[in-house]
Amino acid sequence: MNTFTPRSSPHFYLQSAISFGISSVGVGAGIVYLPVDLWIRAFLGLGLLYVVTSTFTLAKCVRDRQEDAVAAELAQSYQQAPLWNGTEQPVQR
Repeated sequence: MNTFTPRSSPHFYLQSAISFGISSVGVGAGIVYLPVDLWIRAFLGLGLLYVVTSTFTLAKCVRDRQEDAVAAELAQSYQQAPLWNGTEQPVQR
């Protein structure tokens, strides 16, 4: 029996999305209200955007590598599965 079980619950996904939003807004507000010149705030804002985008890219790469490993394992087990047409003994591939 082949059943799908999700890796995380919808509640955990919602909690992580809300947490990400709150932390991003908090750091952004901290940068905006920082008592320094505008160019320093702009530099920190660009740094924050760089961290956020690189985090999404890294998360996507990790997910893709995990999915590739699962797909390779399934392909390997499929290649080793015996063929059977119902009338004769199974033949190894």
